[in-house]
Amino acid sequence: MLSTKSLVSLLAITLVSTALSWAYQPAAANSEQTKNYKAQRGSPPCLTWIDPDVEPRAVLLCVHGCGLHNGSFKDFGETMAKRGIATYAVDVRGFGSFQRKEGTHGIDLNGCVWDVEETLKVLHKAHPTLPTYLLGESMGGAIALRATAQNQSLVSGLIASVPAGTRFKQYRTGVRVALHALAGPAKDFNIGATIVNQSTKKPELIKEWSEDPLSRMKMSPLDLIQFNHFCDGNVDSAKKVTSIPVLYVQGCKDQLIKPASTFNIFQHTASPDKWLLQIGNAEHLIFEEHQFTDTIVDLVVKWIDSPSPKKAAMDPATASCTFLSKPEEAAAPASTEPVVSEPVLTKTESTQ
Repeated sequence: MLSTKSLVSLLAITLVSTALSWAYQPAAANSEQTKNYKAQRGSPPCLTWIDPDVEPRAVLLCVHGCGLHNGSFKDFGETMAKRGIATYAVDVRGFGSFQRKEGTHGIDLNGCVWDVEETLKVLHKAHPTLPTYLLGESMGGAIALRATAQNQSLVSGLIASVPAGTRFKQYRTGVRVALHALAGPAKDFNIGATIVNQSTKKPELIKEWSEDPLSRMKMSPLDLIQFNHFCDGNVDSAKKVTSIPVLYVQGCKDQLIKPASTFNIFQHTASPDKWLLQIGNAEHLIFEEHQFTDTIVDLVVKWIDSPSPKKAAMDPATASCTFLSKPEEAAAPASTEPVVSEPVLTKTESTQ
């Protein structure tokens, strides 16, 4: 006799399997949407931060996390602009300003990868003499990783903040998604509160994120399945990044994404010039919604300014951090508790 929990598990698995079979049906529509979008040319909603009093010496394109929008980088963009980094941020299809346009409400992560690549080409034309870097956080980190893997010639370096898809409470969330799939796989429901409450314990951030009119709190089971499928390709993408410097960032107090999963992506990144920055007192968000610190900004700017390989920028004497030469010394990926109060860097040899 099956227990109640086993029955619920069996139901969840059955429903998810059914939803997965449905998930492939709108894929063609998403591809067609991408083709139509290409035909229209245009560009995704993009914000720009350039300080008129500071001559830019590098360009940074940012991609936001799930539920957020390009304006989430406002404070970070303004700060980087003052440091001489011309900063841009795009909306992911289905988020931010896309929600207000007829026919662009649907989430399309693969289409966003194309958007990122096309935006990078535009930035190269706008700043032909400057190096161009790509930064993505959470969902945006996975998108940035995929875009980089597909066309490394477009970027001088990648910053991927918590790009992994392996989550805490994943079983509980999966059951909830499966039950909503029974009501309608394409029907939106409020998953945003779960994402927000796992991302932060700060009441002011919860309030700001939840009440932001451009935040997306409702998504469908198909949207979430699409997201899982997309993140399943993170390791394969990491293996394809062979020739540019990569900086991964992970908060040790992250209660949404398991730090070990970011560490796994780091280990599989083929580029020999790869770094893992672990921040002991940080939650899920590092760069968005003003969650960064001056120390983090200093390190990122030094990393951008340093020629490849980036070892000079990561020197503990100049980076204001602790340098770990062996990955086994880094306890952070196995723990969600604060390990250090300052950034910690891990550098290992490439894992093929």
